[in-house]
Amino acid sequence: MKHLEHSKWTAVKKIKNWRHYEVLNINKKKKMVEMFSVCAKKNRIEVSFDDLKDSSKWLSGWIEIVEECA
Repeated sequence: MKHLEHSKWTAVKKIKNWRHYEVLNINKKKKMVEMFSVCAKKNRIEVSFDDLKDSSKWLSGWIEIVEECA
């Protein structure tokens, strides 16, 4: 779990209009992390460990994702 402390993540799909998040707290009992949006620090979310492992939802690090226009 130590590797999750202050780690940075990119949401594949925007959450609360933002993609880039940083881990704030780790709850081992609930198997969840609390994260905040880097651009809007008051935006907080909880994400399960399983969701962080799912590359269709989260990518490790801050990665630029360009959305295609329809």
